Amino acid sequence: MLIRQRLNLAEPRKTIFVLVTMFIFTLLSLPLSANTDIETTAVTEPILRLQVSPERCIALHRGQTCYLDVEFKWTLDVVDDYCLINTTTNELLKCWKQQKQGQHIHEFQSSQSNRFSLITRAESIEVGATKIEVAWVYNSTKRAKSGWRLF
Repeated sequence: MLIRQRLNLAEPRKTIFVLVTMFIFTLLSLPLSANTDIETTAVTEPILRLQVSPERCIALHRGQTCYLDVEFKWTLDVVDDYCLINTTTNELLKCWKQQKQGQHIHEFQSSQSNRFSLITRAESIEVGATKIEVAWVYNSTKRAKSGWRLF
């Protein structure tokens, strides 16, 4: 009888010991460098604010060229050489040397929406992008054809 009581007391202790051991091994297997990865990512990836104003150009009829003066403003947390390009037409608009902010006024002329990118000058890596949408007041310049004529 005394042996049974000792075995019954030993069983829960073994179970608790096994559970605690498994918990400790699980904790040890977790990566300890999670905070380091977050800090490294924050340092290596620049934080960009790229704004274009206005974002939409409105023409009277579909297919007409839209004319607009737009202002680009950008701010980064890393000083480097940057260029602003129109990726739709592959046109270089402006470059800055050893800057972490800049602005540019551009005379926009297009009949379609255009995408613009801020890239690093040396590696041509896109840091950020924005778009100018082209919209129309009227979809078509043609009038609706009618089968009736007075003359």
